[in-house]
Amino acid sequence: MILAAGKGTRLKPFTTVKPKPAVEVCGIPLILRTFLSLKGLGIEPAVVVGYRAEEIREILGEGVKLIQNDDIERGNAYSVLCAREEFEREEKFLLLMGDHLYTPEFLSAASRAPPGSAIVCRENDTIAIDEATKVLAENGKVLDIGKGLENWTHIDTGAFICRKDIFDLLDEIFRNKRSFEWSEAVKMANMRIYEVNEPWTDIDTPEDLPKAEKLLLRSLIKPEDGIISRYINRRISLNITRLLGRFDVNPNHISALSFLIAIISSYLLLSGSYILGGILVQVSSIIDGVDGEIARLRFRKSGFGGFFDTLLDRYADAFILSALFLSIPFSIRNFILYLFALTGTFFVGYSASTFKEAYGMRAERLEGKLRFIPAKRDERLFLISIGSIIGYFTEFAIPVLFLLLAAFTNLRVFGRLLMAGGMEKSTS
Repeated sequence: MILAAGKGTRLKPFTTVKPKPAVEVCGIPLILRTFLSLKGLGIEPAVVVGYRAEEIREILGEGVKLIQNDDIERGNAYSVLCAREEFEREEKFLLLMGDHLYTPEFLSAASRAPPGSAIVCRENDTIAIDEATKVLAENGKVLDIGKGLENWTHIDTGAFICRKDIFDLLDEIFRNKRSFEWSEAVKMANMRIYEVNEPWTDIDTPEDLPKAEKLLLRSLIKPEDGIISRYINRRISLNITRLLGRFDVNPNHISALSFLIAIISSYLLLSGSYILGGILVQVSSIIDGVDGEIARLRFRKSGFGGFFDTLLDRYADAFILSALFLSIPFSIRNFILYLFALTGTFFVGYSASTFKEAYGMRAERLEGKLRFIPAKRDERLFLISIGSIIGYFTEFAIPVLFLLLAAFTNLRVFGRLLMAGGMEKSTS
């Protein structure tokens, strides 16, 4: 259940012309972002609407279950009661505030909470404490909740796992009161806390929108990113994604652009233009991160997109390394170094995907110190970029580059082979 009936007067001037859940962050309305994230988790949401309900309907499209609150002045607890007919047959359901920004990681973790849970988090740098709704809990039970609490233990995230008996409580409350707030109902329901520290944020004022955008972009950074991607590439690619995210850009077009830049860099390297070619190798690597960021940001991930990107990456790797090899004098030594660099490049990616398929987890989670060997694609392309630029000044740079790539990639592959062998022994 997503509550999206309120006016959001504190977010003016944005809410002068649209309801608060319709305010966009990185090109997508808040309500649509939450809706699509839930759908991606296999959860079918219903939305309680009131103020400017037709605009919410237009955003979400046909076929979405909308529940009307015709008297929004009665408080957000009344919005929950309006959904009784839709949810009272459910043993438990996830309740969310429609004006909050939740990442898919947060929603996935919150959905696993037991019935009767108030989802809370610890204090962090994305939450303005003065504006946050605070929770005082003792022995795991909610004792008090509100913005003005002086003594508190957690931050309320606006997410709850409710039992169906919450409707009986609300029904009894509204027999005696005209208006009532959900936070008061939480205390009366004797909810227990469930801590989730994945990214989310509340959006109360116009000043919160840039913070929400920054949090959302930061959430696009993948745990398995290599060192270069995390500390160099993402700093640039996320800014590109922030600009492109406002438009309906096809991520596959970004993949094709990255590949085209790699082809141009290959031609330049082949012709001996090592400096410009090396720079374009790194540019291609940065752009290669944008396609995935756009896909996750705008909910355009697809099996084809992932396959297409991987395929182009492998071709680009082969063209770049082959161009470097053909640009230097032929020798058996250079050929052997090139061959091991090329095969290591292919097998480091292949071993990662095969390991995940065989053992149901990413190899990086178990690699320990092996993960510091710079063999991931962002790290390899950075080495190639630097090596190519140095190659302009000395002819020994390219063979040394092949040697390093061969050593790093094949060591990483061999390490994964040992890991797999160890896992087989532990299970036998």
